[in-house]
Amino acid sequence: MKYITAFLLSSFLLAGCSPANGVNPSADNYDPQPKDVIDSHGSIEHLEELDRFIEQVDKQKKAKVRIVQYTIEGEPILTDLDYNREIIQYQHDTTRDQYGSGSITKKTCQNIAKTETNTETYYNLSCSGIQEEIIYVEHDSTAQDRFEFHLKYGVGKKNEINTKNQELVKDLQNGEMVTVSDFQFSEEELNRIYKAMIFANYLSEVNLSDSCNQKPYESYELTVWINSGERHFEWTECDKSPDGKKMSAMKDQVLEILKQNETYKALPLSKG
Repeated sequence: MKYITAFLLSSFLLAGCSPANGVNPSADNYDPQPKDVIDSHGSIEHLEELDRFIEQVDKQKKAKVRIVQYTIEGEPILTDLDYNREIIQYQHDTTRDQYGSGSITKKTCQNIAKTETNTETYYNLSCSGIQEEIIYVEHDSTAQDRFEFHLKYGVGKKNEINTKNQELVKDLQNGEMVTVSDFQFSEEELNRIYKAMIFANYLSEVNLSDSCNQKPYESYELTVWINSGERHFEWTECDKSPDGKKMSAMKDQVLEILKQNETYKALPLSKG
């Protein structure tokens, strides 16, 4: 089953606000556990648990992971993977999906692999020579009607990346500012940034703190325009919550991509 991100993002934005994880309260509910991988209408949570499972398989260490994929109607489909150092036991449970087969399928699989391109990420099982797709994520920014963002960062949020206005502002940390008024990322760079945001699960509800008990401190403000919707976040380097760490890691990825941009590399070095 493929959950095409472009379609799901449109569904999310047309639906407006929804319950956490996109779950339909009227469905035959499953209560997600803290380490379940949740795939819900373009929102991906705890994907690192699947990456961790793959690492354990590669090291031939026992491991388990559960993947919960929600249908458009909000009904959970459960996939369990259990590695015993020799084989991966696969179980696919659609009994909670009123429009599905309503069955439990079991297979014995030999390997699991993650494949990444600039626009897609696949997680596939190899079961007796047949590839079984577990998770599919599309992160092609050009497939969206609109993808723009405005990131303010640093001490006093003096640095800015604004793809909406094509503006880049760099604080030289000596009282001087440099502004580029026609700044653009390449398509490849935008796809990498879009991927970082998707894997940080930016469409979900997050709990962030914009306070900090140290001076000076870095603070961040991010606005994302996706299709007809808008998301806004504010937090600081002091936010060590799970959501804060995830958003800060995503911010670091964006800035690393920026540092490799030819226009940015041509700017004067910070002097502070």
